[in-house]
Amino acid sequence: MEADPEVRGPANVRSTPRSVELQLELRSPISGAPAEVSEPAASAAWLAELREFRGRVAWNGGQRPAFRLADRTFADPDPHDVASYHLILRDPGGGQLAACVRYAPLENLPTSRIRELDGATAAQIIAGARCTDSDVLEGARLMVDPVWQQRGLATELLLAGTALARALDRPLIWGTAGVREGQERVFLRLGYHCAGTRLIPAPHYDDDLRIIFCEPAGIPAEIEPRIAAFDPTVRAWLAVRN
Repeated sequence: MEADPEVRGPANVRSTPRSVELQLELRSPISGAPAEVSEPAASAAWLAELREFRGRVAWNGGQRPAFRLADRTFADPDPHDVASYHLILRDPGGGQLAACVRYAPLENLPTSRIRELDGATAAQIIAGARCTDSDVLEGARLMVDPVWQQRGLATELLLAGTALARALDRPLIWGTAGVREGQERVFLRLGYHCAGTRLIPAPHYDDDLRIIFCEPAGIPAEIEPRIAAFDPTVRAWLAVRN
């Protein structure tokens, strides 16, 4: 099976000492998803590259040993990848991955990680938003290469993710955010909310997590123009896919 065609567009990302333009690459779920698609069918080159990138960033010089394999390569395989939309930022100079995030239609997942972490809180979020599973995108794997950190890449990907949710008519996004390095603060600035105050230990990631959620129709007005900037690229991508 082949992945759906990619569409690329510019993403203006704050940098230092000057502004640069990174390429926003968008990838659709592997044909034949949901997530029980076999791994050989999901072995597209872009997905292998993405998993190596995530493993290398997560390993972070030995902070999270599980992401480095015995042969000293890096990997972050996850069966939810094949059922997800992936948003990727690349360095236009060398084409190297700089950051990524994924969004999975909840009904395509055999199990929801959010429900596994806290089923009662998940049920409260769904009820509060008056949603069903087919209304939800489950976000995950927001990662930025250390070389590109502190330049707004995570923000840009989350804004593009909100544009994606709107284009897909998904009124709810949920996921988790780490707290030890301040990841949750990025989400909160962009219209996300914490679901309660409970911290969930995640030793695999050397972090503690909060469950967070966002209703794309209720975003702070001051960031609406930044979301709108992604709308043409996202909708063009979906039009090619369909």
